[in-house]
Amino acid sequence: MTVKEFKYQYALGTLSKNDLENITKHTTSKYILTTLSNNKDWYVRMRVAANSNVPVEVLTKLSNDEKRLVRGWVAYNLNTPKKALTKLSKDKNTDVRYCVAANSNAPVEVLTKLSNDEDGTVRYYVAENSNTPIDILTKLSKDKDKSVRKHIANNPNTPVEVLITLSKDKDWHVRKNAKKTLLDKGIEV
Repeated sequence: MTVKEFKYQYALGTLSKNDLENITKHTTSKYILTTLSNNKDWYVRMRVAANSNVPVEVLTKLSNDEKRLVRGWVAYNLNTPKKALTKLSKDKNTDVRYCVAANSNAPVEVLTKLSNDEDGTVRYYVAENSNTPIDILTKLSKDKDKSVRKHIANNPNTPVEVLITLSKDKDWHVRKNAKKTLLDKGIEV
């Protein structure tokens, strides 16, 4: 659909919710994405936030959306500016914070802060993130939550000495993952 066709049909209100969802998934038009970011339907705004072509200023605006799923997709979008990710890392909703932790462009300072989050799922995504600093990976290797330790054991950036320790963890999933990661590094335990 061209921008001209979109303007016409959108102004007339002839686009169904299904049409709008498909447009948000497939368009690269910054005009269309910007226009749809103001749509009253939160699902349409969420699909805009998930689009990799959405302008940075729209992501910044949507980071203040009332709906957590919209904010979550903003947090997960790789083009979201660091300032917005930092703000979203303080969101009251756990889902939004774990989307920030899962974003491979999350700033190190944000990942460091989120490594202390009360929610294990947030820490789990910090453990999985390839940008998490080694000192935080080491700290999280001692986390009380076995799923956090399991993902530290999977992270290829985890230091060998930490992996060796995790290969003796009380949880068999953690041990198995640590041994596999060590094997991937050419070390058999």
